[in-house]
Amino acid sequence: MPMLTSRGSVVVASYLRRTSLRFCAALGLLTAAACGSQQVALPPDLDALLDGLGSAARVDYTAEKDGGLAHSTYFSIKVGSAEQSALPKSEQEKLVKIQSGVLHSQKLPPTDLIAGTEITGTLLVKDLEGERKQEVVLKVPAQWNGQLVVVGTPGTRTEFASDGVFAGWILRRGFAYVSGNKGMTNGGADGNASLLRKQHATQHWGTMMLDLGIWARDRLSAAMHKPPSRIYAVGLSNGGYQVRRALEIDHVRVEQGAERIFAGGIDWAGVYWPDSRVLDTDKDRQVSPAEFAQGRQLVSSMERAALAMGFPYDMGAKTTPESYGETPPFSSVTTQLVAAGFHPSSAILWGAYNMLFDSLKALAPVWRGVGYYNLTAYYYRADLLGHDEKESASYAMWSLSPSGHPAFYDYLATAPSGGWTPDSVNWALRNANTGQFSVPLLSLHGDRDALIGLSGNGEAYAAAVRAVGRADLHRLYVIANGNHVDAHADGLLDYNCNGKAGDEGAAELLTPMQPYVEHAFDLLSAWVEQGKVAPPSRLVSTDPKNDLLDAKKVVF
Repeated sequence: MPMLTSRGSVVVASYLRRTSLRFCAALGLLTAAACGSQQVALPPDLDALLDGLGSAARVDYTAEKDGGLAHSTYFSIKVGSAEQSALPKSEQEKLVKIQSGVLHSQKLPPTDLIAGTEITGTLLVKDLEGERKQEVVLKVPAQWNGQLVVVGTPGTRTEFASDGVFAGWILRRGFAYVSGNKGMTNGGADGNASLLRKQHATQHWGTMMLDLGIWARDRLSAAMHKPPSRIYAVGLSNGGYQVRRALEIDHVRVEQGAERIFAGGIDWAGVYWPDSRVLDTDKDRQVSPAEFAQGRQLVSSMERAALAMGFPYDMGAKTTPESYGETPPFSSVTTQLVAAGFHPSSAILWGAYNMLFDSLKALAPVWRGVGYYNLTAYYYRADLLGHDEKESASYAMWSLSPSGHPAFYDYLATAPSGGWTPDSVNWALRNANTGQFSVPLLSLHGDRDALIGLSGNGEAYAAAVRAVGRADLHRLYVIANGNHVDAHADGLLDYNCNGKAGDEGAAELLTPMQPYVEHAFDLLSAWVEQGKVAPPSRLVSTDPKNDLLDAKKVVF
């Protein structure tokens, strides 16, 4: 059972003494002999980690029967079970958040048992850019190595969303770990619905990574009597975008005389938002709504894919076993999907992603025909337009009746300039990536990524980096047979759209990317700390029939 504490309370003495000695030795505050004799001059003040948070709470994990900092046991406890009910209420809530979106492959279940302290609460930052609020989690292993990793969050998920794919191996290496929810699930709100608050929430996502880094750096400095020697940024999908944008913002800060926050970054299938240099095709120094609509950005990529595949219940839709059975799969729409930014190898997933949430229609009819493409396009379009649920109804992807046709498809076929306005374009450009940074950044992207396409995101960002002269600090490793979510590499989706999940043998066509990301992090560390420049950008071959699951055996 984890030990819950609050400011000023006393932790079980034996655990606190053991933790303090471990931290002392790790920090080099005293010699190992001195620590062993308990002559500790400056023991860690772990309650100092709570400062700056609203509703702050601290939990100490022994990693004996409580799952440790990586919560390795929480992935298998059934929600609503007696085992969950036996946990403290706060831990029950963590378990629900952890299981709200499992991203890791079943071949790579979290197993790391790591003792240490976890801090949760609400971080509120106010400055000239406005107010930013997000739920955060800070994990400090007892055997801390003196460094920090700031972890971006995929999709619109919770602060625990990356536990399954990042926390275990980062903590095992001794790094402190901090992540936030980008303000998307505050107060228990649905993450996607948070984009309907008319607040243009995505404008803050890059800056929120710096908020996390600065707060966690200061807390570790106060608690451990020594600041982190280095801070890295890592993230998947929207979290990968956060990494890119945070390094770009940090670069500008440093040029203006501020202290650098990040020493380097890893972006895993990061979303790329092109800036005016890419979108301004007529070179008149402004991006028109028509130019934005024609550009390959997140919303247009999703909308083009959705239109090409069709609403699954319309005549002529491509989400059929016959279309999957073509060589290559869905070959009749290859031209459209490639133009939208997807690699041809990702075709195996186009049908599954076009109706990924359709199975939920048994619980709620509105999910009929909903997939990654129309859902993502709808919510991010609403964020950029500043619309709420009522104002966005004209392009909603929901069916209004059990046999209805969503407004989404007719809207896209008729809206002038794609429905964009000068104001919405300006909001999109506030999110834009510049490609300018001044520390090493390693990007990894699967060629079978059917959500955040390789061409429109990984390769397009690499081109933007080259255009501004930063290619020396950037690497793009394309992982053959890698897709967007490792859980989908297990072959358990309805890839051929026949109404039965997992009967296609697709697991032998896809490979989990996590071990390659772990290896890339080691390459980044060696580059930053030892000056060993990472290998050039390249396509990394894989054998999806014999997945390589041990990061130590990966070679680029």
